[in-house]
Amino acid sequence: MRDCYYNYWVYHAEDCVDSSYLEKCELCYECVDLVHCYGCDYCQDCKDSRDLKLCYDCTGCEDCFGCVGLVRKKNCVFNEQKTKEEYKSFVKDFSEENLGKFEDLRAKIPHRDFINKSEDCVGNHVENSQRCFWTFDAVRSRDCVYCFNAYEIIDSVDCCFTKVELGYECLGGGWNFNCDFCLFLVNCTDCQFCFQCQECKNCFMCDALHHKQYYVLNEPCGSADEYMAKVAKIWKELKSSPESGSLMSVFEDEEFKGIEH
Repeated sequence: MRDCYYNYWVYHAEDCVDSSYLEKCELCYECVDLVHCYGCDYCQDCKDSRDLKLCYDCTGCEDCFGCVGLVRKKNCVFNEQKTKEEYKSFVKDFSEENLGKFEDLRAKIPHRDFINKSEDCVGNHVENSQRCFWTFDAVRSRDCVYCFNAYEIIDSVDCCFTKVELGYECLGGGWNFNCDFCLFLVNCTDCQFCFQCQECKNCFMCDALHHKQYYVLNEPCGSADEYMAKVAKIWKELKSSPESGSLMSVFEDEEFKGIEH
């Protein structure tokens, strides 16, 4: 990325400002979800296009203004074909009073869900994935439920901005396996309620540990059996604690039984 300002989740972009979710774009301003675009302003969900203004869901287009759902079109204004001279004249003399036409056009034309090369998926902006339900901005993920910014998430629920397999309620970090209720873990396995740990295994309620195994509350355990006993004891205390109220009742469900093991 080069010469970009005030952007979020932008890859391989140049000279882009105030935009989000761009990939391989250049000279774009106030855009969202663009791929391979050049010289576009105020556009959303466009791909392989250039010199678009105020467009939505356009692919392979050039020199279009206020258009929605077009494919391989050029010199169009509000989805109407214009000559090159007519288009230049419109852009030069455009008045903001006509912006309502764009919103009316978006309301009339059905929106796509942007699920590409995927099977049995429900959500939006999903690519090369299988069996993902209510998942958004997913790439090469499968068997996921309620995930967001899912990059190669597998068999996981409620995970965001991470790469994980068999994860539940995880946020940030990546390359983790069988981790639950964790934040910003990297290359960890079988961890629960951990924060900012790296290369750890079998850690419970730990913070900022590196290359550790069988730790509880940042204290080492002498063996795997001692670790399991301490974890089981803490779970029992949590479930019976009056301070927890009904919060821990969720772990009485069948899907959570045995989680302390």
